Amino acid sequence: MDRLDSQPRPCQRFGGLVLFAVVPALAASDGGASLVTARAAIEEDGARAHVEYLASPELGGRDSPSRGLMLAAEYVARQFADAGLAYAPDALDAWKRGGDGEPPAWSQREASEAPGTYLRPFRVDELARTPLHRPVPDACSLLLEGSADGELQFVYGEDFVPIGGCNGDVRGELVFAGFGISSSKEKYNDFKGLRVRGRVALVLDGEPRHRKRFDGPEVTRSASLWTKLHELERAGALGVLVVRRTPESAESDGAASGPLGFRYTYAAWVGAERDRRYEDLLPALEITEACATALLGTDVAELASKIDRTARPKKLKLRDRTVSIRARSELGSVVLHNVVGMVRGSDPELADEFVIIGAHYDHLGVDARGRIGFGADDNASGTAAVIETAQAMALAKPRRSVLFCLFAAEEDGLVGSRRLCQDLPVDESKIVAMLNMDMIGRGDAKEVVLLGIKQNPKLEKVVERAKRMSKTGVRKLKICPDPGLFERSDHFAFHELGIPTVFFFENYPLGKNKDYHTWRDTVDLVDMKKVVNTARLAFNTAWILANDDDRPPRPRN
Repeated sequence: MDRLDSQPRPCQRFGGLVLFAVVPALAASDGGASLVTARAAIEEDGARAHVEYLASPELGGRDSPSRGLMLAAEYVARQFADAGLAYAPDALDAWKRGGDGEPPAWSQREASEAPGTYLRPFRVDELARTPLHRPVPDACSLLLEGSADGELQFVYGEDFVPIGGCNGDVRGELVFAGFGISSSKEKYNDFKGLRVRGRVALVLDGEPRHRKRFDGPEVTRSASLWTKLHELERAGALGVLVVRRTPESAESDGAASGPLGFRYTYAAWVGAERDRRYEDLLPALEITEACATALLGTDVAELASKIDRTARPKKLKLRDRTVSIRARSELGSVVLHNVVGMVRGSDPELADEFVIIGAHYDHLGVDARGRIGFGADDNASGTAAVIETAQAMALAKPRRSVLFCLFAAEEDGLVGSRRLCQDLPVDESKIVAMLNMDMIGRGDAKEVVLLGIKQNPKLEKVVERAKRMSKTGVRKLKICPDPGLFERSDHFAFHELGIPTVFFFENYPLGKNKDYHTWRDTVDLVDMKKVVNTARLAFNTAWILANDDDRPPRPRN
């Protein structure tokens, strides 16, 4: 669910009432698997696998934009391909309008139909009203001089990336400054007896992972990247190299390893003060543990683990190790991607009408202290449900076509869904309804909260029919009239166009979820049974909308 309030735009009323024609609940259209078989394809094991990957440390909280977000888009595209989904009708044209060059090979699949892509790129100049720093790779470099192995030139994106806004060119003697922390409260000082002035400091991100010190499993302000850079500047350092450690929550085989992604933004949490970012920070790069090991000539992961265990600084004697840093980022636009797949309708007269099932696949990313907003419930749960529903619908073959849409940058004010609504893959008048799933993994597994019923009263009867249509596991539908909450997820962009929408949600009020928009939104707290129950209810609802002869009316204001 988004972090910003949206600005509502009233939609026009539609004159007259439309009655719904009832179709046999368990009848499959010609050529499709039985609905029992299709619905059974929505299962807990599949949902769990999706959520575990999307909310893994490797994806780093799926910030928009980020390497993790792109990995998530790739994952969704592959799931759509495996399920046999078609591309949106304007797939390649949409890529040409919003992307650069040819679509990446992994976003495509071999098919008898025309080549296409599941990705729909679009450009943004800012997110959450914040201009974006983007890296300038050709103007970034890292060189080690005077080592036993001779000169070492490191590779952008594999070994290092710049830190946004920390620009400059420096050359100096390398010094290891531990975690770059001086804390009287913790009686810990990495700078004691260390000469930093006039040197390039190499520091570990975060703080010692000690069971009792530094608030134990919590992370203190001392871990903030901005605090470290400020303190190192005050100590007279020329530049800084920050080691991005493998997250403590990652698997020991290096689940968070791989290419190093530039961090465009840093997460802020509900109920927590954002760490202050100081002005005029030193030239700085983020580097991998492997890069740091090559620079220092010692195993950095092992060195960091020793400090974790003891919560005591470690000193290193380095000789004749000079580094040159070039760090550049600039304000500019970036490309994000929505992901869209389609199940083509089986009825020639209705196949050019569409039901949309959607969710956002992004989240908040990583904060300045290195804490990951895993976004397991918000919204790996909804993304998993869309994937499972798409796989089931591909087996069932409804009369109308169904579009499955995963949106980027929902957390920044419904940016992805608004962009899709500005460049719809099909004619707006052909869209029957939009179903949205956002945060569906917490609370009573037998209950689903619905929003949009006040604006679309006829959809209440559709969802009630869907609940009775089969054993979904959902026994209670709770209607939520909260207009503020209704405006805060991706269905609202479609509502503004006058398209009927219904929003499948979990607990209400939102305050029941104490982990909302925090780093505590983890996989272990998601109820996969509830995810599957909601997905099956959404499947039934979409099936009814895709097979009824008539369509629901436009929403009320």
